[in-house]
Amino acid sequence: MKNKVKENQNSINIYENSQVEEILQDTKFQNITYYKQNSSEIIGHNKLVSIDFLKAMSEMEKQDWNEDNHIGFENHRTNEIVQFIRKAKNNWYADVPIKSNEKSNNRLCWGAYSDSKTISNMMRLFFEEVEWFGMINWKIMSWRIPLDDRY
Repeated sequence: MKNKVKENQNSINIYENSQVEEILQDTKFQNITYYKQNSSEIIGHNKLVSIDFLKAMSEMEKQDWNEDNHIGFENHRTNEIVQFIRKAKNNWYADVPIKSNEKSNNRLCWGAYSDSKTISNMMRLFFEEVEWFGMINWKIMSWRIPLDDRY
């Protein structure tokens, strides 16, 4: 009888371990980093600070709606970048840089304004690495930047 109980306990442990392995296999490793400026709190783009979806939503919620403040996310696996400026409690400006090989100080990006719920849904898709770009109506934007500030 003791041996049967031991066998059953081992079977349960093996089953639990296989469940854990299955969950780990289903979970994508996300190679996403973020950068921000929120009042005096600054995390530079070159710091490569990793972030997950829940932390991203928390950081976005804390963003002040001062125009000098911003937050951006870079997925290093898909080479996608999305950046935000919080304009009001429920109003965001989003942009996606368009990389160019041109030696120019004109910066092009896709830009759009949207509400917090739409931005949150878009970010969920961004972190799931599925199609997210179609969530809002983008327009091509352009502005001049210093030559030494290009990506």
